Amino acid sequence: MSEEKPPMPPGMPAMPPMPPMPPADAPLDAPPAPPGMPPMPPMDAPPAPPGMPPMPPMPSMDAPPSPPGMPPMPPMDTPPAPPEMPPMPPMDAPPALPEMPPMPPMDAPPAPPEMPPMPPMDAPPAAPEMPPMPPMDAPPAAPEMPPMPPMDAPPAPPEMPPMPPMDAPPAPPEMPPMPPMDAPTAPQVNDPLMSALSGPLESVMPPMDAPPAPPEMPPMPPMDAPVASPADLLLAPPQESGDDELVSGDATPAPGVSSADLLLAPVAEIPATESEAVQENMSPDDLSGEQAGATIRSRDEVEKVPGDKLEGSLHEIESATLNSDGEIVKQSVKGTLTINNPSADDRIYDIDVILDNAESTDIGGDHVSVDELEAGKKYSMKYKVEGMRMMALRERLDTNPARSQERSLSVAFGPQGGPIALELEVENMSNVTLENVEVVRPVPDEVSFDGIGMATMDGKNLVWNIGTLGAGEKQVLSVEGSITVTGTKTIKAGSASATYTANSTLSNLNFRELDAFCRGFTYMRVREDERPDNWICKTIFENRSSFAVDLVKLQVRMKGSNELLFDIHDVEQDVLPNGKWESEDRTVVANSEPDFTYDLSYTILPHAARSTEGSMKLEENVFDVLEAEINKSYSTAGLRSYRNQKVNSSITLINKGSATINLMRITDDIPGLFEAPDLESMRISVAGTDLEADQYKAEISSGITLEKEYRSPDGDGHTLTMTIGTRGPLGLAPGEEISISYDLIAPDPSPENKKVVAPLRAEFSAERFGPVCGRDCAAPPSIKVIHNRRDFSAGKQAIPLGGKGRYEVLILFENNGDTALQDIYINDVIPTNFEIKDWYIKGASGKRDDCEMTTEDIDLGVQASWMVPMVGKGERIEVCFEIKGSGEVDGDILNKFHGVHFGDEIESDELPEAAEEEVAEEASEEAESSEDTNEEVAEEEAPKVTWREDVLLRVMKSHEISEDDRDAFVAHAVNFDHDDNGYLKKAELEDAAKAWTTDSTEEVGEEEVASVEEESGEAQEKVCPVCSANTPADAITCASCGWTFES
Repeated sequence: MSEEKPPMPPGMPAMPPMPPMPPADAPLDAPPAPPGMPPMPPMDAPPAPPGMPPMPPMPSMDAPPSPPGMPPMPPMDTPPAPPEMPPMPPMDAPPALPEMPPMPPMDAPPAPPEMPPMPPMDAPPAAPEMPPMPPMDAPPAAPEMPPMPPMDAPPAPPEMPPMPPMDAPPAPPEMPPMPPMDAPTAPQVNDPLMSALSGPLESVMPPMDAPPAPPEMPPMPPMDAPVASPADLLLAPPQESGDDELVSGDATPAPGVSSADLLLAPVAEIPATESEAVQENMSPDDLSGEQAGATIRSRDEVEKVPGDKLEGSLHEIESATLNSDGEIVKQSVKGTLTINNPSADDRIYDIDVILDNAESTDIGGDHVSVDELEAGKKYSMKYKVEGMRMMALRERLDTNPARSQERSLSVAFGPQGGPIALELEVENMSNVTLENVEVVRPVPDEVSFDGIGMATMDGKNLVWNIGTLGAGEKQVLSVEGSITVTGTKTIKAGSASATYTANSTLSNLNFRELDAFCRGFTYMRVREDERPDNWICKTIFENRSSFAVDLVKLQVRMKGSNELLFDIHDVEQDVLPNGKWESEDRTVVANSEPDFTYDLSYTILPHAARSTEGSMKLEENVFDVLEAEINKSYSTAGLRSYRNQKVNSSITLINKGSATINLMRITDDIPGLFEAPDLESMRISVAGTDLEADQYKAEISSGITLEKEYRSPDGDGHTLTMTIGTRGPLGLAPGEEISISYDLIAPDPSPENKKVVAPLRAEFSAERFGPVCGRDCAAPPSIKVIHNRRDFSAGKQAIPLGGKGRYEVLILFENNGDTALQDIYINDVIPTNFEIKDWYIKGASGKRDDCEMTTEDIDLGVQASWMVPMVGKGERIEVCFEIKGSGEVDGDILNKFHGVHFGDEIESDELPEAAEEEVAEEASEEAESSEDTNEEVAEEEAPKVTWREDVLLRVMKSHEISEDDRDAFVAHAVNFDHDDNGYLKKAELEDAAKAWTTDSTEEVGEEEVASVEEESGEAQEKVCPVCSANTPADAITCASCGWTFES
């Protein structure tokens, strides 16, 4: 049962700082002094007000009648008592009490439990320290005693017994303990209580000069109780800062609104009509920790709860290009954070998103705030991801699967084709399951697969529908087939690709918290129990929206107390749309209706989703084609029998494919008529640059390897094996050429070597363990031994001419052998003091202009040498010249023949041998049924003619005959071998060229052509009448004697 509230003194001015003190319904009938004492409890607390010096200990106030504890204080009803408190004015002026009505909080004087024994009031020295208490006429120390004003009415003590409830827990926590009053000092102005009381006390406290109040203190024994009851809220000023509550400047509820009927906000207590407005004014950072913190549940669990949800989604899209090893070449990952309000009616506000693992994105932090979203609206934010991946795709193509070493991508040219193996590996690199995994691989036209296993064919694509791929799982997809190459260009292999989805994010970005407010409020239902001063309390939260709400935390305290009345975390049951949640009942004890503060965290139930969709493509591989052209040749096609001769062997390999040749092996037959080659003389070069010795290896073994038919009878021969690219890849790019040359010695070739063939084979590859392409030399060189004996005639004759010191010299050379001779050098010595005036060489067909003369000074005079390219079989040539000089010369010396030397014999059937074969082949094509005798006749009729190639080309060029017509021109020129010696001289080639270019269709016989040439030759010269020297027909003077011809 609650006590009756005494009327408040009408003359007492209101004290603003005291509102937080308990209601003024405490019995005021008790002497005002005791009510004034409640402010004194702070005096027991050690922390004295900063402006108040420590007070001397006060005697026990339990026995006020006999102030043993206050010996220095005489009975306060007697004015003489002041000796103990000289600074205090006479307190016999109790009428001032009526002016203290605002002091109702003083009904809780029992605070004495916090008050240590009152210091002897007789300590007058303290009084001077209390100047602030001017109303007490005593020393200013009075202001330090604002809590003491109630002492004006000391008689009240007898009425204090009804205040036993004060033994409840000490309310002083809200009232800083007052220091011992015996040594009070001037209070600091910033003390909230003192500053609040100082004004009124200055006008009201004068009547307090009646100090006898102390004897009235005996009625305060109830203050001995060390703890205050939870129902008795101490009248202490509110703390300026509190850890557990955020209150507006005035803690008093708005007029007309019950303290229990407040709209629930995260912190502040406000009327329901103002709830949303206040929350909207709060920033997300203010709400963090107040509304955030709801557990993010699984989608299945959330979807079972009725009502709208706060929908948040993180969706990422990956697009990547990988190399065949699965490493990222290029990657783009774009994400979207979306917050959606699915409600058709209600808005949401103060939306907070707190993310985990945001460091792999460009969001720039883990906190995203949205002020509000109207019904049906959504918020989206784009972001990018770097350095993360969920799946890898790898590919291994191999054109030489028989080997287990590294794989190859080259293939040999040819219609026979080669094997190929395809292997794809797809790996889940994340810690979540991937869904809808699919791999697609295009198949080139040149490739065919024998079996496709789990794959299906979609047009020209192999498709593997893998479906689900667990965390860390790999799958290998493989097929085998063949590849056929019909050209040398690079073949595109196609590019594999893969797609997937996941119920997670590639970046690992996740919602830590997803919170927002909707319409809802909380209030306290308070009803008085049957037992007086017992109040049954219950907290109620009402959800006034279409959303399901998750109550995260609810803490309720009675104002002025740190003790939690309700402390509820993560309410298991969600508050459904337009639903209500009620707490259990709690009973509190209070003299009046209790007031509460709230600390609530709640949010709309979040529905969080994460997803990723990815696609990746491998860089396209290509198949390179292996192909090469191999050539081998000897520097000569014939050897003279029984003579030691040197032959140069030349090998070339040209890369005709699209693959780079990095390794090759060459097998070269060396016929038995040759000695084993000296490897030190071998030279290998690529694009004109010599290959280093450690980049190749050459070996020689006995016996030939490749040739089976045309072998030399002189010996078993040898096999030269070369491996090129031993130190590292050779790097012979498409179009490049490698050349190999070495010398061979034929020490004593026998005439039995009628035809010896020296084949060669090259094997090459692009990779060390790749497929090998083998090619044989298309036209291997052949060589034969010529067993001919030279037979010639030579001589010299000098004939004196008219005039002193003039001689005509004639040198004769005739080839009596059975084969033509080449590179004939005819030598002579011109005596000292003589010089050659003119010279020419004449053959069977007249003068030859393909000869050259060189001279050299020697001791005997000048040595002259005439070089004749070739003298045909049975041909006779004459070297004619005139010498002129001073003095006499011995006739024997002048007629001495100085010799002739020449090169190898020219086999007249050396070149025509190929021609014979060609004619025979043509004959066989025209008449396959012809008999062998007909073929022999054709061979016999084939012309056997040779010429100097450089002379032939010069003649063709001078007559503007294209080199493309060379073969046709040669066949035409054969008919102009006027002397039938099997050799076409320059003049004969000139005649053939003239006939080739003329438009005349008249055929001229060989004899007619010869006579025309002879007449032409005669017409081109004339004889000098003085010295008989032949002189050009158009000459004006004789070159020998200086005679001037008549015009």
